[in-house]
Amino acid sequence: MRLRRRTELAEEPPRSEAVAPERARGAGVESSHEPVAGEPVASERVSREPAERPRRRRRGLAWRTRDAGAAAVGTAGAGVLLIARLVMLAATLIALLIALAIVLRDVDANASNTIVEGIHEGANFFAGAFTGLIVFNGHSKREITVDWGIALLVYLIVGAIVSRVIGGVGRGGVLFERRHRAAPTA
Repeated sequence: MRLRRRTELAEEPPRSEAVAPERARGAGVESSHEPVAGEPVASERVSREPAERPRRRRRGLAWRTRDAGAAAVGTAGAGVLLIARLVMLAATLIALLIALAIVLRDVDANASNTIVEGIHEGANFFAGAFTGLIVFNGHSKREITVDWGIALLVYLIVGAIVSRVIGGVGRGGVLFERRHRAAPTA
């Protein structure tokens, strides 16, 4: 299937199945019999030869490389969009881990249980820098709830911003491909 630029499609006149005027008038057509009633005369006969199509310029290597370049940019853009989605997924999973640790701490889950201990260690790994940010005298649970709640919000906000920036680059590549790739011909 040959690809053409969208501008070529817009500039090309519509194809008509009409016969060239000299063929329709019977130029060069020799008739060996007289027309029968109802049969078209020589000037009305339609030639079965295909009509000449307008000559098109052959597309050289430059257009193929343009298409290949646009396809490469579009593919890279799709890959960058995937990375943006993965960044947001990672930020969401970290936020869920922190939220689960907050809930388990607030309901006084058994801290010696390996699952609860693992969740608390994972949350402390990601939100440990936020511990001690706000101090409530005599309320250690409240301190961790507020501190890790702030960490949860920071992870979601920063993850969304980073994902949006990366996604903007990827969308730019995909849009570049759509604008610069040749339109398929039928």
